[in-house]
Amino acid sequence: MPVTVRLKEIIDALEIQLEESSSFLDPDTGHVETVSNELLREAEETSEEPDLPAWQKQEWQVARRIVSTGRFLVLPSKFEVHEWAIMQDFSGSVESDTVRGDLVAAIHGRGVFGRFKDALRRHRIEAAWYAYRAGALRQIALDWCEENQVAWE
Repeated sequence: MPVTVRLKEIIDALEIQLEESSSFLDPDTGHVETVSNELLREAEETSEEPDLPAWQKQEWQVARRIVSTGRFLVLPSKFEVHEWAIMQDFSGSVESDTVRGDLVAAIHGRGVFGRFKDALRRHRIEAAWYAYRAGALRQIALDWCEENQVAWE
């Protein structure tokens, strides 16, 4: 019987995406695992446990299971989530022409993320942004579950 996954676990993993790591769903347990890409590469190359600090030994075991079993499903990466596109969509959804213009200007050029957050603070709409972003991440998670035929709660 297929396990039901907590959608919140997938959304949480999408929120903390880093370039240096990847997140996977174990469909047998319903748990999301995040592992450094370095350990994943090492696990693909050898089955011998490298000399690791104690805090990283469990991550190594997870990496070995990921590469050896083939059952894990990779979650969308940081690049697939595309935070900038979410910022652009949010900016376009703002009703005020002035605020919308300020946000759109903030997301172009260097230092996009800092300028965007500054604009959010200046217009006091951080809560609206975080709610919008949460909804976007939830939709990405739902679409991923549907594409991978993962039951969620």
